[in-house]
Amino acid sequence: MLPERISIDERISYWRATQEPLSADIGVLEGDKYTWIFDVGNGPEAAACLRSLPRPKKVVLSHFHQDHIGNWREAEFETLYQGAHTFRYTGVGEVVRGSLTLEDGVLIRLFEIPSSHTKGCIGMEVDEKYAFLGDATYCTAKYTQGRLAYNANLLAGEIEVLRTVKAPSFLLSHDGAYVRKKEDVLAELEEIYARRNSQSAYIFID
Repeated sequence: MLPERISIDERISYWRATQEPLSADIGVLEGDKYTWIFDVGNGPEAAACLRSLPRPKKVVLSHFHQDHIGNWREAEFETLYQGAHTFRYTGVGEVVRGSLTLEDGVLIRLFEIPSSHTKGCIGMEVDEKYAFLGDATYCTAKYTQGRLAYNANLLAGEIEVLRTVKAPSFLLSHDGAYVRKKEDVLAELEEIYARRNSQSAYIFID
């Protein structure tokens, strides 16, 4: 039996992230012609969810971490969109640079997001109502110091990009709420950025 698929509105739904195995939330957008999948998760249960979706399918990968792209071969997609760093792992599909606007009964905008979490993050804005962001708003682990941190320059760039997103709701992977208000997410990131120290390239949060 497949896990519950949670509806956000008449076109958008998702399957929740899991811990065992580690698998990101799988976002689903029902266009007029295509089923759009934002991140494909990882592991057999997530793969079964992908196979249950009707064809034809288009896939957007937010970034290259295994919990987000592990099942990319299982999605049976017609087109794959991703950033340049993720393309190094898949070797197929289209690379999103800057911003790419598409239509499928809804207006879809794919866009690059500077992120401390990892290189090459991609977001997907739908009808200026919702924006799938994956893990883009999260920090990284500075392994040389064993601490969690944001890169101050990347965080400034991310805040600038997210301010331009017209959607009032952000969809964040691995967040219990999943749907968050844009204003709340930006307020959190701006508060972190305000802690920056001119003597360090990083803002440590632990």
